[in-house]
Amino acid sequence: MVWSREALIGYLTGIGATVEGTGAARLPKRLEAETLLGNAGFKAGLFRDDAHAELSAVIFTNACTLSKFNRIAVTHGAPPRGRRYIRYGKFEDSAPGALDGIPFSLDVTGDEYRSLWPDGREPWCAELEVFHNPFAMHPLPGTLLPEATHWRLTSEGWAYKSHYKTRILWSRAIIADPKEGVPTYDEVPAFLERMMRAGSG
Repeated sequence: MVWSREALIGYLTGIGATVEGTGAARLPKRLEAETLLGNAGFKAGLFRDDAHAELSAVIFTNACTLSKFNRIAVTHGAPPRGRRYIRYGKFEDSAPGALDGIPFSLDVTGDEYRSLWPDGREPWCAELEVFHNPFAMHPLPGTLLPEATHWRLTSEGWAYKSHYKTRILWSRAIIADPKEGVPTYDEVPAFLERMMRAGSG
């Protein structure tokens, strides 16, 4: 689930990107593909022409997980029952020329995490994305899922409109003992290793 979002965008549009160079010389490079990777030769770009006009849109989320249900419950007031819920990953960086996401690691019950959402509670639709087929015979109305992020093909390429200011590109969750504290993003690997050692001891 964590990396399927990027793969889906490439599959639907036939377009992807990579970063070349190092340090200040890092630059984005556009990638286009006629077929998907592998020997099958399956065509890339489901929404590249009208061959699939009967398909109005693809609705996707990379957060349809048990972690999402736990976070929703806790941020809506369910007791954490002696556990700490941590979410780490990367926020979208909307600055012009940004090549990577912004790392984060937050306590789900904390004020900083709650402040990401308009009413202080994580919404169900926060990671829901709708990719609209530009050739659809029956376009899906955006009003059907108003809180989702909607992707559409424009004259300048694929663009999105998001209901929420916060966009999380990917994330994972940790349920830990509250005594452990909250690791920074960079500390997460060592934090997880300590948890594994404590669990196996």
